[in-house]
This record gives sequence, structure tokens and C-alpha cells, in this order.
Amino acid sequence: MANPRSIDDMKALIGKRGGIARGNRYGVQITNPIRVTKNITKEMEGIDTSFIGNGRDAFILCTAVSLPGKLINTTEATHNHHVSKKPYSMTTDAVTMTFLLTNDYYMKKYFDLWMELIVDSSGNHYKTAYKSEYTRDVEIHALNSKNENIGYGTKLEHAYPIQISQVELGEEQEGLMQVTVTWEYDNWKLTHMKEGFVKPDIMPGIPGSGGRLDNPYV
Repeated sequence: MANPRSIDDMKALIGKRGGIARGNRYGVQITNPIRVTKNITKEMEGIDTSFIGNGRDAFILCTAVSLPGKLINTTEATHNHHVSKKPYSMTTDAVTMTFLLTNDYYMKKYFDLWMELIVDSSGNHYKTAYKSEYTRDVEIHALNSKNENIGYGTKLEHAYPIQISQVELGEEQEGLMQVTVTWEYDNWKLTHMKEGFVKPDIMPGIPGSGGRLDNPYV
């Protein structure tokens, strides 16, 4: 097979693959933890969940997200005086999402509540909930340049927020306010195994759906 030799070969390849990927074409799907859907106001005194909307709000307000990577863990093994690396496990990267803060600080309150559902700090002794009550699958979609299909999709299995960033306030803080959330999860899996996989059926008003305002999911 001959190596490509001209700009036309590159243009043909890029055209065949749908063009150059753009980092500002994306969407996230976050489903509310199960304890919210069970009306936890009866379970945890003083916790109000009436302000919680569906995942569409998170979709629209998400300004940045990272696709996770993986690292194969290896150990050195010696065979016939040659040292080589042998795989034995795999490590996944932390995933962060950044959200725009509205005047009611919705996304800050949302993740504050989620973390409170994980570890109840309202009493003198902290109480940890069952994992099934606070974890949800979270999906991240990198879309093609026309916002039609998912170019690359991942699902974080049994995910939950493990850290919320500080929000700086001050006389010089005149720009847009944002908050960054770091996710913990068991593993991530591909959701786009077929090339050209069409985006899932996500409609406004369905709990757990979300995305950017300029995204066709909305």
C-alpha cells in the first residue's frame, strides 16, 4: 500500500471521517440520584429537594467536560535476561465537569445536596448512605461537527461527585461564575461501538437528559 503523498489524500481522508473533531461539540447526561426521586425530605430533616430539576439543566449549564482515559498498570518481569513490562490491571482517569453558575447558584446547590446524600453531615456523627442510593451512570458524548451523531461516547458506571471546587468571591470577581465537579466511578465503557452511531432519543422534559443550549438534544 502506497503512503499518502499529497494534501488531496489528507482532505479525502478527513472528508471520509466526517471532518475534523471540534472540542465544543459535546453533551452530558446526568440522572438525579435515587434518593432525590424518593423525596428525601422525609428521610433527612432539613433537606429540601424541591429546587431540583431534571438533567436538562445540567446539560445546558455544562461549559466543559473531560473524556476519561485509561492507563494499563504493568510490572517488570525478566525472561532470558530481558526486562519487559507485563500488564496486570488498569487505572482510569478522574473526570471533571465545569458548570456555569446562575444567580440562584443552582448547580452548586445541586452537587452540595448530592454530596450530602452520600455522607449525611447534619448530625454529630456522619452517616454514609448505601452506594445504590447515591450513584448513577453518567454519559459523556463528543459530537461530530454537525451535532448530528455521537463521534465518541462514554458511560461512567456508578458515578458520584467526590469533590466540588471552591467558588471565589471578591470585589474583582466580575466575570462569569463557575463551579467544577470531580467524579468518582467504578469504570467507564464505550457507548459508540458502531461507527456513526446516532445520538440517543433525548427529549426536553425527560429526567436525566441534558446538554448544551446549542446542541440538538435540546
